[in-house]
Amino acid sequence: MVCSQLNYQIALTLLSGFGIASLRPLLERYNPAEIFNTPTRELLETPNVRPSCIQAIADFKDWDRVKKEIRFIEEKNIKTFFITDTTYPFRLRECADAPLLLYARGELNLNPEKILAIVGTRNNSQVGKRFTEELLSAFQQHRDLVIVSGLAAGIDTIAHQEALRNQLPTLAVLAHGLDRIYPPINRRLAKDIIDQGGSLLSECRHGEAPDRFLFPRRNRIVAGLADATLVIESAVKGGSLITANLAFNYGRSVFALPGRIYDEKSGGCLELLKTQKAQLITSATDLLYWMNWNSEMQPQPASSKKSYTHLTEEERNVIAHLKDGEIKHIDSILASTGMPPAQLATILLNLSLADHLVSLPGNKYQLI
Repeated sequence: MVCSQLNYQIALTLLSGFGIASLRPLLERYNPAEIFNTPTRELLETPNVRPSCIQAIADFKDWDRVKKEIRFIEEKNIKTFFITDTTYPFRLRECADAPLLLYARGELNLNPEKILAIVGTRNNSQVGKRFTEELLSAFQQHRDLVIVSGLAAGIDTIAHQEALRNQLPTLAVLAHGLDRIYPPINRRLAKDIIDQGGSLLSECRHGEAPDRFLFPRRNRIVAGLADATLVIESAVKGGSLITANLAFNYGRSVFALPGRIYDEKSGGCLELLKTQKAQLITSATDLLYWMNWNSEMQPQPASSKKSYTHLTEEERNVIAHLKDGEIKHIDSILASTGMPPAQLATILLNLSLADHLVSLPGNKYQLI
């Protein structure tokens, strides 16, 4: 029998117009069952919660829809991950617009050591196909690396197929309920993903069909799940650019495969590179190096190569908070040093110009 808490978790997702941003203050005080069973006047005392949200909870009556979802979950052996669960993807939980509840088919751990999102155009070229194949083949020895994509036609499909071919776990994020597969041509691929230890993941309830507005919402999950997002090929206005920009805004690493300036399929990648939102890569070696996912390729400890005695006390303070070989987001450096943002930005620029550190996509930095 499904845990009764799930009834209330599903009910929270049915509150139209109220997501994690609206409900977070309540979830910090109450579990989902308590939210629906606590007197309205008491809920209204919770800071930073809109009265309209409390009223929507009090007025909620769609328990039949909740029961239907519970039956589907039980019949199809669906796993659920609520945002306060320890099993919920911790990378995704960090995102301000994270889904309240995720539904999954398959046994894949959603909190592996490394996750790479690979996205691209539905109308890929042979160059894009070949690069994706070679990339995944080069990752064959990295069995702790999970490949996530959106099960769309084109690069997504190739990424999932090549992950399976090279015995890498793969996760497909869907823009619809788990009662169907879109595009239908990928039904066999979806089955293979589950059979080989991967998973299908969605925030959509069963019965929800793929719709235009659901694909950008799916893309935020792809971007939020991953440590890094790689765009193989994309037009300037492609869905892959949405995923890449979301990843950049989440402070994650973004990589792009360059292409010819007059090739429409390369326009999106070139735009990411031109605006410095993505790091250029041409091989798996590049990506492994920038992500520090291959210890043999990491630079030697900076302390053995450089002297910092000539630096100011503030500059040495920043250096001290950048461990050898470790990549840190600027927010982490701000928190650890306690410096004003403007002062830290100046110091980071000076250290970069002096070749003491490298600036990476997503406002990240690493000693060199």
